[in-house]
Amino acid sequence: MLAALILATACTHHDKVDPLRRSRVDGINKEAFLNRYRDPQLCIALADSALAYIADSLPVYDDGVLRALNNKAFAYFQTTRYPEALAIVEQIEKGTADLKSPNADIELVIARLLKARLLQRSGNIADSYRLLYDIERSHTLARSRQNLLYNYAQSEYYITSLVLNYHYRNDSEDDIRSLLEEVESRRSDLRVDFAQDMALNYALAYGWQTAGESLTALDYCDANLDILDLPDAFCNYHYANTLQMMASALKSTPGAVPPDSVLALYDEARMRFADYGDPYQMLGGVTSTARYALLIGDTAKAHSVLAEWRNDRGSWKPFAAPKMELGYFDVLLRSRMASTPDEARRWYEHHSELQDYVNAAGREDFALQQTLESATRSGRWKTVFIITLSIVAAVLATLLVLLLLASSRLRREKRQLEAANRRDVERIANVETALSVMRHDISPFVGYLSNPQLPADLREEVVGKLVHTFDNLKQWTSLSLPQGMAFNAAEFPLQGVMDEVERQVPAPADGVALRFTPSKLRLWGDRALVVILLRNLVGNALKHTTEGSVTVDAGCDEDGKMIHLRVTDTGSGMTADQQEQLFRADRTLPEGSEHGFGLILCRYIVRRHDDHTRRGCRIWVESTEGKGTTMHVILAAPAES
Repeated sequence: MLAALILATACTHHDKVDPLRRSRVDGINKEAFLNRYRDPQLCIALADSALAYIADSLPVYDDGVLRALNNKAFAYFQTTRYPEALAIVEQIEKGTADLKSPNADIELVIARLLKARLLQRSGNIADSYRLLYDIERSHTLARSRQNLLYNYAQSEYYITSLVLNYHYRNDSEDDIRSLLEEVESRRSDLRVDFAQDMALNYALAYGWQTAGESLTALDYCDANLDILDLPDAFCNYHYANTLQMMASALKSTPGAVPPDSVLALYDEARMRFADYGDPYQMLGGVTSTARYALLIGDTAKAHSVLAEWRNDRGSWKPFAAPKMELGYFDVLLRSRMASTPDEARRWYEHHSELQDYVNAAGREDFALQQTLESATRSGRWKTVFIITLSIVAAVLATLLVLLLLASSRLRREKRQLEAANRRDVERIANVETALSVMRHDISPFVGYLSNPQLPADLREEVVGKLVHTFDNLKQWTSLSLPQGMAFNAAEFPLQGVMDEVERQVPAPADGVALRFTPSKLRLWGDRALVVILLRNLVGNALKHTTEGSVTVDAGCDEDGKMIHLRVTDTGSGMTADQQEQLFRADRTLPEGSEHGFGLILCRYIVRRHDDHTRRGCRIWVESTEGKGTTMHVILAAPAES
């Protein structure tokens, strides 16, 4: 049936598609996509609805067919209905060659990435890697398209590669770190939706944990918990994955939390997987919990978890996931809970069969790596160059049209999604941030003013600083509260901002030079907020510089899309701990630090600009204690007309 539906839509053009009916199909497919993790059964039902509507009322909409099929295949994968998922993938592989859909190549890549995951689960590591290698060599994902579907395909490629390298293979640490750094460098280009952000965070956490960076892994888990707190973002699947990853990272960080707390995380993840209903993840949760319980000597807990699973599951039934099942039987054998010698022997036989299968798959994968490395050394750069030229020449005209049509639609959809989800979240976050920083910044001033012997000139200076702190607080809350200051985006010259800041900041101390390097660059954003941002950075630099200079300069990146502002001083500098906590209102600020609302406000202004541009706006610090500090800010340049 699927093949017939695909073939029925072949050799058609999108200019024949009724726009209203197409819109209805796109809406159903989008709803299915958004439920792919949260409710796979609903995703399947919606995909079937889209396919039925196309068959009855819109038999020329190729893109709609492919999107519905890929949604359905992914939902089957999430519910461990592997044969059904594979059947759909194979239908897509057979049917896309004759389609005139502009997204056929990307949808084919998405289907093959799912096939790679199916092969991983079945232990067929060599064929899975060969698929990923072929996708990379096809350069389909190397063509800049700036649309949601392309971002999703790239994100799925990285997630699938991370899962393969860290769960099924034993690559060198250099290879692991190289892939992790590549993914992180592309992260700002891979935004799709909350679910995809969480899936990529989890894959990165897994990778850094495997590379021995448990604290970095925990940072990505924290990022997922932040997303899960957002309205409509909660999902048992991602929540359980995050808890299990946190437990694994904490287990590798001795003394971070008590063993009982780590076990509680494993157990909560196990129960969440059970609520979700994915047998693959359920088995993983049981195995992880029982393994850690045995590790800390809680044999009773391990036996309880294993017995509960066996009672619910009944006799052993393969999941077609040999490596997961191998771990399960390893824990069963080490638990010594077999009731009879015959039962223990059966467990051992299953374990041996699985171990032989996994070892054979590993040997096949190793042989493939040797072959591919040899082929790469014999002239890979020539092949890549020729393929790239031919592909670029063939699709350049199509890409230009797609970029114009898709970029405006993507920006509109993202803005609507962000606006809908940010209001309630920020109301809580801003109150917490305000309370944390207010206590730090205002307490010293109150202490000074309570001293009746404080000289009048010093009292005046303290009052001035207190007024400045309240001014920053007023500006920040006006900016950040959902009903507060609007973001007035426009193009404006940087030099005008510098001139205004130079007039507003206090005069430097004797022996300190304040220099603004002239600039002809132009920015895109809210000019008033950029003035506040730069004024706070310069004022903070002057406050901590008693001799030398404070310099403000700017440059742009190679493609002219981003502006890099720098405020450099020769002041007191900061320790590594102070730098780490500089922009974080959720931690206790270092004793004696004067970095409070001013820098929290700067961070928030940069974040507001990134929310509106989605181009990687950010702020960071470089500092050496006793030698000075450089504050870096990346903002967007005006888009080319």
